[in-house]
Amino acid sequence: MENNTKINQILSLIVNKLETVNYALIGSANLYIQGLEINPRDIDILTTPEDIKKIDEILGEYRTKEIFFDESGGRNSFRSYYVIDGVEIEVLGNVNNDYRDVKSLDNKIYVEFDKIKIPCISLAEELNTYERMGRTEKYEMVKNFLNK
Repeated sequence: MENNTKINQILSLIVNKLETVNYALIGSANLYIQGLEINPRDIDILTTPEDIKKIDEILGEYRTKEIFFDESGGRNSFRSYYVIDGVEIEVLGNVNNDYRDVKSLDNKIYVEFDKIKIPCISLAEELNTYERMGRTEKYEMVKNFLNK
């Protein structure tokens, strides 16, 4: 795995800034935090339609795209984008996403990583999401990791 120092620093910043918000990491950064050998190019955050507004206030100085509602590809979620130190952060305020359960945040877990506790969606749930999305490569990667 290549050096992910920048990602680690940004994750620490995010955890500190969002301590009062209901959110969890999803996607490649989530897989990385939970031990998969992957180099995340961005950080994806799952939150509620209400808390995406709080996140936008907190991360406003890094905003690259205002909050918008995205119905494309079954997303049915509010989305917003930020860039911190060259790394894109995508926030998803799940309303009725075809691939991810609206109650996903109720089952978030906390993973100890680089001396901080990071809220994450479980690998089992990520596996189900990748299967529903037809993302075979990520599905196989998570499945193989869980079956070790």
